Amino acid sequence: MRGEERPESANSLVSEVRRLREVYEAILDAVRQADQRVAAVEQRIAPSSGLVPDGAPSRQARTRGGWTAPGEWELVGEAAVTGETLRQRREALGVSQAAIAHAAHCSRGLVAEVERGRRRSALTLNHLSQVLDRLEKDARRR
Repeated sequence: MRGEERPESANSLVSEVRRLREVYEAILDAVRQADQRVAAVEQRIAPSSGLVPDGAPSRQARTRGGWTAPGEWELVGEAAVTGETLRQRREALGVSQAAIAHAAHCSRGLVAEVERGRRRSALTLNHLSQVLDRLEKDARRR
């Protein structure tokens, strides 16, 4: 066994994923707070005052361009997927958060946090949207 690398246990990998998700969410929160602060400062500084550097992106350009934090919203087709739209779709189907969580292989608490807007990961929004798509498709068949 000497010289061979021991495979990581599933539990240690799950723990690492949880830690990485927490770090990712903290970074997103910091980016959101920084963006809010930039917007507040920009409102106080009139662009015509000459205090905003030339070439600095306007707030409108930032939110439509590369400054939008991942997970703020995810476009699917023409509509933006948010926690609120996911909640509306779930309620229209008459399905509980627990049922969505079961189908998505996640916790009910995560579904609740996404619906309240506390979790906005683009991957999570997309995954839950796909689960709802599947459930809506199944409901149409019946």
